[in-house]
Amino acid sequence: MENQLHPEIAKLSLVSKHNHAIDFNEPKHAIETAEEVALRLPAVLQTSLELDEVINLFHKEISKVLPYDSLHYLHQAMHYEINTGSRSHHSCNYRLEMNNVWLGEITLTRRKKFSDDDTQLLEDLLCKLIYPIRNCLLFRQAQTAALQDKLTGLGNRGSFDSSLAREIDLAHRQRIPMSLIVLDIDHFKAVNDNYGHSSGDLALQALAQSITDTLRLSDIAFRYGGEEFTLILSNTDIESAQLVAERIRTAASQITCSDGNRTFGFTVSLGIAQLNQAEKAATLFDRADQALYLAKKSGRNQTVCADRPISKEH
Repeated sequence: MENQLHPEIAKLSLVSKHNHAIDFNEPKHAIETAEEVALRLPAVLQTSLELDEVINLFHKEISKVLPYDSLHYLHQAMHYEINTGSRSHHSCNYRLEMNNVWLGEITLTRRKKFSDDDTQLLEDLLCKLIYPIRNCLLFRQAQTAALQDKLTGLGNRGSFDSSLAREIDLAHRQRIPMSLIVLDIDHFKAVNDNYGHSSGDLALQALAQSITDTLRLSDIAFRYGGEEFTLILSNTDIESAQLVAERIRTAASQITCSDGNRTFGFTVSLGIAQLNQAEKAATLFDRADQALYLAKKSGRNQTVCADRPISKEH
């Protein structure tokens, strides 16, 4: 059933499911009262702005006064899915929103049906969770905005620097290959001069979308600055990276843009470097960037791998 609840909580659904469940043992007595937990809960939840930690703190506190087998939180748009325990027969689901802002949904399950007193207690406790969740989501949005290029939607220079350091550390520790691609649009100044800067922006957006569509799920793309982009390819050697680069180069050459009256296309040049043993981020980037320079010097619209002869084949 669905009922209208507290204005900060949109809907409540109680659903009985007939499937296998884990054993549920209700404690003989509660160490603390529900009132004590409810009074302490706001201060506890305000100790972090990381949503995973806040949900875990909420779980630890309310489980002292409300027995259940599992708690699940989901916010698809923000890519959050947090689970504790194993699902059981009966579920109690809440869709959370505040001032028409979606805050996700939370579900508790257990073998024993939730009573009216249980749901009332849970609703009271959930009201303490609304503001902390909102603050966590706002914090996550601010973090994302700070690391995102507004024009293309890709990661920005700051995001690239931190991601590259992380991926290099991972590659060294796990002894797996990693490659870096640096690319930019050929004769981009001519695009701006001939078609206007707004058309140049359209070209950057179109290239970013083409790169995103071409990349594998494990690859990460960034707008490094201006018309230059970088791609981190984890667990990828130079031969595989070259295949990825060529797919991107070919796809870019097929892009068509328009300034409203005229259509135009463009090409890209790419440089690739594979991470060497014990190599640092600065050296890896310099080698890939030097390969890009050679690609442009050798005629543009081509891919050059660091430390390898230039191929004239497109």
